[in-house]
Amino acid sequence: MKMILNKKKLLKQTSGFTLVEILVASVILFTSIAMVSMVYRGAYISSDKADGHINITGVLPAVLATIRDDIRAQGNSNLTELKSEANMWDVNYQWQASLLQHKSPPKKYDLDSGSFMVPAKKYKLWQVDLTLKRNNLVKQYQFKELSWLND
Repeated sequence: MKMILNKKKLLKQTSGFTLVEILVASVILFTSIAMVSMVYRGAYISSDKADGHINITGVLPAVLATIRDDIRAQGNSNLTELKSEANMWDVNYQWQASLLQHKSPPKKYDLDSGSFMVPAKKYKLWQVDLTLKRNNLVKQYQFKELSWLND
């Protein structure tokens, strides 16, 4: 009978979790949830940034073609500064071009007169500053563009 009482007593003592065990398990659980949510948040932010970069990079060739056409269309004038602003596929862009050089083609030798002829200035070299914006992402580019006067 004594043995049966000891077993019952032993069962009563080990039949549940103590408050300390529950607190330790809770701390471990909430720490792991916090770490997983921080990793998920970082992945989401990185994915959003990558999406912005992809969108800007994807629209860049079309923007460059538009700028090139605008410079070549307006390059026939005597302007030394060109600029424009527009929106293409949810990307806002603005550009400004400054005239770097205005040169003529190489000299030509004229057989009739026996001397070199200097052609009129025909070619213009432009320095272009381009800014692309999408949401909070801003990218800036610089490049040179060539335009020429039509004969």
